[in-house]
Amino acid sequence: MGASNNGKSPNSMSAILTIFARAKLQSNQSAMVIDFLKRTTAFNQLMFLTLLGLFGMGVMLSIVTVIFYSLGVDMTAISSAGNVAGADAFQIMLLKVLQITQSIGLFFIPYYAYVRFIKGNTYTILPESSRLSLGIVFFLGIVACFPLITFLAEWNAGLDFPIESINQWMHETEANAEKLIMLFLQMDDVGDLLFNIFLIALLPAVGEELLFRGAIQPLMVRMFGGRVHVAIWVTAFLFSFIHLQFLGFFPRFILGAMLGYAAHWTGSMWAPMLGHFANNALAVFLAFFIGVESLETDAEMFGSGMSWVYAIPSLLLASAMMLYLFRNKAEDPLNRQKETL
Repeated sequence: MGASNNGKSPNSMSAILTIFARAKLQSNQSAMVIDFLKRTTAFNQLMFLTLLGLFGMGVMLSIVTVIFYSLGVDMTAISSAGNVAGADAFQIMLLKVLQITQSIGLFFIPYYAYVRFIKGNTYTILPESSRLSLGIVFFLGIVACFPLITFLAEWNAGLDFPIESINQWMHETEANAEKLIMLFLQMDDVGDLLFNIFLIALLPAVGEELLFRGAIQPLMVRMFGGRVHVAIWVTAFLFSFIHLQFLGFFPRFILGAMLGYAAHWTGSMWAPMLGHFANNALAVFLAFFIGVESLETDAEMFGSGMSWVYAIPSLLLASAMMLYLFRNKAEDPLNRQKETL
């Protein structure tokens, strides 16, 4: 009595139909959101990726922090940048794990959302086989740029902002970031070296280039009506700004522009990833072989007392390298990529 022919009561059938209806409604709503993201302006898409990156970073860090606390790990010594100087080897490893987690949320998740849901134009990750050599040329060119970058870093570090309160904040932020970098660069064996190569060189080279050159730069090209040069330099500004290390802002700004041109002229992120990796990896190797005390700045700018005498030939080599990339540039790489999406 009261049962349907298939053995299910009307109430249970109603509940099942309700669940299916809600699932269908949620699916339709998700499709509407994705369709909006595809069709909205480049600025709105940029804001979405920014918020998603911050949210993703917060979620990832929260998950890892909860796991640490559930395992009884004491996080008080590394709870703020001012405390890291007293961290022991285990706590330094925890900081490195947090750094990896932060990178996944801040860089990889927004890029995935850009190519998976927004489906915007982007550069290929790997180039055609005939253009692989351009990445090697850029890699060697970035190595040759170190004297120039160091010269700019030393000049930038000597600048003072006219408003004293802001100038003090900039120096304090730089000092806290340098403490963390110096801790990370303390290495006792080859295992520490390899882990730092992954953390300081490989992970930022891949993650930051995917986000900035793979998503933000193409959005900037759209936002500025196809004006590639403006898009590259604005992206480079954001790239340098997000590090919040203003005593190295200008050399990182110039480096970001070089990475941007490398992506656009080669048509892929292979070259900027290699160049970014070379720039960061050299600092790690220097710290391992000559000691962390020899490094005066962060992992992207090493200080070895180089002067303008070395900076001038470095500038000439960098210019020759960029000219070579320009003469072998891909034709309209973003529109060509659009056809394959």
